[in-house]
Amino acid sequence: MKKSNKVIGSIFLSLAASIWGGMFVVVKNIVTTIPPIELVWCRYMVAVVFLLLFCAIKGIKWHWDWHNGLLMILAGIIGDAISIVTQETGTWLSSA
Repeated sequence: MKKSNKVIGSIFLSLAASIWGGMFVVVKNIVTTIPPIELVWCRYMVAVVFLLLFCAIKGIKWHWDWHNGLLMILAGIIGDAISIVTQETGTWLSSA
C-alpha cells in the first residue's frame, strides 16, 4: 500500500472520529429544543435527501432484494433508529 493512501486514510479516520465525538456536544445543545425522536427523523430525512441526490448525480442504480426486505427493515430499526434515539435520549438526560 502506498504511503499516501495510509496518510489519507489516517486523515479520514481522524476526521470521522472528530465528527462522531463532536456530535455529542451538538446533540446536547439541540435536544433542548428538538426532542430526540424528532431529531432522529430530521437527521434521517437529511441523509435520505443527500443519498438520493448523490445517487442521481452519479447515476447509481439501486437493486432491492425483496426476499431480505424484512431483515433490512429490522436492521435499520434496531441497529440505527433505536440506537440513535437511545444515544440522543441519554445525552439529553445526562448532565455532562
